Amino acid sequence: GGARTARADARTPRAAPGPYAPAVPTEHRVRRWVRDARLDWITGSLLVVFAALRLVATLDRPIAFFPDSPSYFTFELWGGVRFPVVTALYATIGDHRAIVTVQAVAGVLAWSVAVVVAGSVIVPRWVRYGFQGAVLTLGLTLPVTRFDNALLSESIAISLTVVFVACVLRFVCCPTARMAMVVFALAVVWGLTRQNNALMLAIAAVVIAVVGAGRANRRVAWRLAVGFLAIAFVGVLLASSTSQIQQYNTAQIFVRRVLPDADRSQWFEVRGMPSNGRSVLVPPYPDGIGDPAVALQHDPTFGPWLEDHGPRTYLRFLATHPGFVITTPFSDDGALNAIAVGITVYGSSRQVVPDLVETVLWPQTGGDQTPLVVLVLGILAVAVVVAVRSPSRRGALAGAGGVLVTAVGNVVLVTHSAGWEYERLLVPTSVAVRIAILWMLAVLVGDVRVAGAGTPAVSAVPASGSPDPAPERPDAANSAPAADPGRRTSPARGEPDSSGASAADPSPGRPGTT
Repeated sequence: GGARTARADARTPRAAPGPYAPAVPTEHRVRRWVRDARLDWITGSLLVVFAALRLVATLDRPIAFFPDSPSYFTFELWGGVRFPVVTALYATIGDHRAIVTVQAVAGVLAWSVAVVVAGSVIVPRWVRYGFQGAVLTLGLTLPVTRFDNALLSESIAISLTVVFVACVLRFVCCPTARMAMVVFALAVVWGLTRQNNALMLAIAAVVIAVVGAGRANRRVAWRLAVGFLAIAFVGVLLASSTSQIQQYNTAQIFVRRVLPDADRSQWFEVRGMPSNGRSVLVPPYPDGIGDPAVALQHDPTFGPWLEDHGPRTYLRFLATHPGFVITTPFSDDGALNAIAVGITVYGSSRQVVPDLVETVLWPQTGGDQTPLVVLVLGILAVAVVVAVRSPSRRGALAGAGGVLVTAVGNVVLVTHSAGWEYERLLVPTSVAVRIAILWMLAVLVGDVRVAGAGTPAVSAVPASGSPDPAPERPDAANSAPAADPGRRTSPARGEPDSSGASAADPSPGRPGTT
């Protein structure tokens, strides 16, 4: 009997304890990844249709090349006008048609990965499909697709923003160390794409730390927040290595908000600003200059003061006028309205969604914006109530709220660091806001699968209330009783052994805006 038992044990695969667990076969890994990502024929069909329409919208369209586009082909890690991610890509590829093709394909991949990653934790299925379809439709609208054929940083920035936001939303539901590493890696690339992206990571770090403070996984969240701060610090160092964009942005601000206002002009003149600024802005400008900000920079009297003292004096003005800082972004002179309208004049693409969809997602007039604003405010109000009453949804809703808080911070930053082109500078932020709102709506209508660090995701919805299959059983190696360390277990018949699984850019024709 003992001999037969020994032979049977020798033929039976066993789960080795600890780090010596056998590797899971590749086909089982693929099946598990597909199951965890909730990939099925409906999601797959949505992705195929999206890819076809996105490529039809963007490929073989005219390439939009602007006077400042050549600056994106100069890669300089230190002292460069542009941040290194876009310049490295452009300088490596070189050919304009190849670049816009890469941007279009990258857009397809980024939006597809985003809806799979973010949608994988949404239940029930019909809510998940609705969320994925709505986000993919957003990726087909003109304010998004037009930039695929523009030699500017917006296309790459939008694609990275979509994936980054999706991974952050999943992280707040499943805050594992592995997911934190994925989010951090994306933050590095996203933060080094544009100047204001790096600064936004500082705000995102505070949001991540606050959202994760009351949870069991606070250490993972806090480490990720520290990583965000480190990337933001690197971004500030790179931005400080050149003053060209800062100088032009300051000139824009003086043209738009300082010189036209008598009281503000007097405040600056008392602190040394030349009094000829308003006369310099009267066209025609000398030497064929067509930009009033450039005219200020080239004026022999105003230009030297602007270069030596302008940014510092302007920061002093902001520090001593908090009311101006707070109210301006949300006034008619601020950048908030750019979140609603988007922009379609910088590139070329075919329209592949109906006009009604374009109007709903990017309303251009006040009459179209009012119903959308009311709807969004209603979603936010309900989200606050549900977050207070439903612990299972609190983290997911807080994550979307964090995206919105970071977006508001970017609106304030853009308002006080650039004088115009708000619609262009805030396109990636506008996309992130829409994804966060759609995520909130999906969580309110349905629910999310939540998990703690190191534990498999489980549905917060009772099995009887969701068409999704019951959550997977924890691995045998992790759930086996610890009372008998010598006990050996074998996987159930037909089941694989899973014990080892576990600033923005310058405006075309101008030197730069942040």
